Order: sequence, then C-alpha cells, then structure tokens
Amino acid sequence: MSQPETNKRIIIIGGGIAGVSAAEAAHALQQDSDITLISEEHYLPYFRMSLTRYLAGEVQREKLTLHDQQWYLQNHITILLNTHVEAIEAEAKQISLADGQKLPYDKLILASGAHPNVPPFPGKDLEGVQTLRTLDDADLILDVSRHQAKVVCIGGGLLGLEVAGAVARQGADVTVLEGLDWLLPCQLDVQASAILKEKIESLGIKVIVPAMTKALHGDAKVESVELADGQVLPADLVLISTGVSANLELAKSAGLAVNRGVVVNEHMLTSNPDILAAGDLTEFHGRSYGLWIPAKNQGTIAGQNAAGKETSFLGDPPSTRLKVLGVDVFSIGQFSPSQEGDRLVAEGKDGRYKSFLFRDGKIIGSILLGDASMANKVKAAVEGKKDFSMVLDESVDVESVIGAL
Repeated sequence: MSQPETNKRIIIIGGGIAGVSAAEAAHALQQDSDITLISEEHYLPYFRMSLTRYLAGEVQREKLTLHDQQWYLQNHITILLNTHVEAIEAEAKQISLADGQKLPYDKLILASGAHPNVPPFPGKDLEGVQTLRTLDDADLILDVSRHQAKVVCIGGGLLGLEVAGAVARQGADVTVLEGLDWLLPCQLDVQASAILKEKIESLGIKVIVPAMTKALHGDAKVESVELADGQVLPADLVLISTGVSANLELAKSAGLAVNRGVVVNEHMLTSNPDILAAGDLTEFHGRSYGLWIPAKNQGTIAGQNAAGKETSFLGDPPSTRLKVLGVDVFSIGQFSPSQEGDRLVAEGKDGRYKSFLFRDGKIIGSILLGDASMANKVKAAVEGKKDFSMVLDESVDVESVIGAL
C-alpha cells in the first residue's frame, strides 16, 4: 500500500459532510499538508441532515455546527466561507474564485453537492414557494410556519415527510402531496406505506396520494395549489421536496466525465487523476446515492486518497433508517419481487410491518416499520448474503425468518 505524501496542497470545494469528512481524513493522514476547505455558505459547516430536527425544535441552532472555528485553526485547515468558485483550470492545476483570486492545488476534491429539483409548475417562482437545503432555507420556513400557516408539502419522500412533520410541530396546518401511488416509494412497498399513511394522518397531517400538482397561484405571493383533478388547496407556504440534481458546472468546466453525476471510481478519482469527488454530486457504478452516510464515507475515502493512501469505496446496499413522525422505519435493498422465484415473506399487524425478500435462498431486501430493533441484524444478513434456504419451506412466516436471523 502506498504511503501518504507530505506537504500537499489539497483544496476541497464544498462544506457539506463529504467535504468536511475529506478534510478530516486528509489531515489525519498528513498533518503538514496545506488543506483549504471552501464553502459558498456564510455559516461554518453544519449537519445538513439535522435541518428538519431544527425545524421541529428538537435541535438548537448552535448544535448544528460540525466543528467550531477553533477546530479548523487547531488542525491547520483554512476555511473560506461565503466564497464562490468560478472555474477549475485543470491544466494549470488551479481554481479561480469570484473575487479574482487563483488558488493552486496538488489534489482537488469536489464535494459541491446537489441542488433541489423544482418541477416547472406555473407559479413556482412566487414568494412563499420554498425548498429545504440550507440553514437559511430553514429559517425562512420557520418564520412562516410558526404562525399557524397553511402549508402544502409537494413530495412524499424522505425529506418531504420529515419537513411536513417538522412544520406540523410548529403549529402549521399541513397537507402532503405525493405524485406516485404511495408514500416513500423508494423505501416502502404499498402495504407498509398504507400503515405509515394512517399513522401520519392520525397526527392531523392530511395526505393526498396520488396527487398531481397543476399550478401554484397568487399575485406576488403564493396563495393556493391547484391539483390536476381540480382541487384547490389554500397555501401560505409551499414546500417542494421532489429530489435533487448534482451540481455539475465546475466538473464540466474542468472537462471531467459526467453523467447524472461526476463519474468516480472506487478511489473517488474522477477522469482527471488529480481531481477527486465525493458526496451528492458523484456517480459510482451508475448510482448516485444522495444519502448522508455514503457521502460521509466517500468524503473520507477521497481525503485519504488525496493525501496519498490508497483506499476504496465498495458501495452500500441502499438502506434507510429513520423516524418518520415518531414511527421507526428501516428499509434495505430490494423489497418487491422482480424475478421469477423471488420469495416475499411479510406480515402487517398492530400498526407494524415486517417484510423479507429472498432470491435463490439469500435475503436481498427488507422493510421494518414500527419496530426497527432488528435493523442491524437484517443489514448484516443482506450485506453478508446470508442463506436462508433451510427455513424457506411452504410454511415459512415472519417469525421463522426472525428466528433464523
């Protein structure tokens, strides 16, 4: 294995978890490297995934910060806030900033993340139409939702439901719209989603599925949401959570290979050997994760490789563990049969749901809703391709599978 090299100039673009993890890893390997971390935001890097907890009043603002200013000073990491990178000049191995500065690098790590997708609804640019990506976004949402506002949340995925729950706790009257046939379509099957929907509605949050948004209406400020079926929902605030797209402008300026994201290999190297990438803007083996844990892992691996230690990202089976409005949800791998011979073992009762999907005797996916206490064992079984052939007879049930775990 190669050894870390000394006195490298490492520039990291992006102050999210991927960028900060890259800085941590590079410094840990090589304390005398010259590390610069650049963020467009004017706050010190923070736990972006805790923004919904901040909205809900569960986390105080000062607890969001990943590291205080002293940490960067002690670790000799230069942090440039409120700084925009105009372009990467790959041949010259330097970046140009909006203020005209040019900063040279030996290794560059792109961790500039993604931006929210906003569908082209008529009225999408009205005041009061908002996404949640930054702390500033969260403050704007808080300012409105605390006044018993009527809030329409477009998107019933992870972020959409977390935002809906958070603003409901601030006293807002909340309606969730999901364009597909059930909530959390990437994490839950129809039966699990129906149980979750019932729990969410029991908390006073209205849910409409499927619901296609036709237009947003208002003079200067949004006043209502019109659905394709003719329903009109009054709205003081419209929150859109319909996915993200990678920030690819800098990668393109550097001539890097891009698809939906910046194409990286297992070392987080791009098509340029001196430029690495990590986090939400990357595409690894055709997949863009868009999740906090893979972004953190990729950042660590990018930082290590930039400092000269060869390490590899092996990918993660898609897994999610969270609380949706107090309900434990865990989902991993594939949870719906797609090939002949796939075997689904599932049970739903008392507001809980457990499902396990098998292929050729091996577990390939699972959903646990309402009780995720078995999540670690299930994750280990999926990742380890554990064989359950001995219990998969005609009478197999959920309890048999749990016993075999």
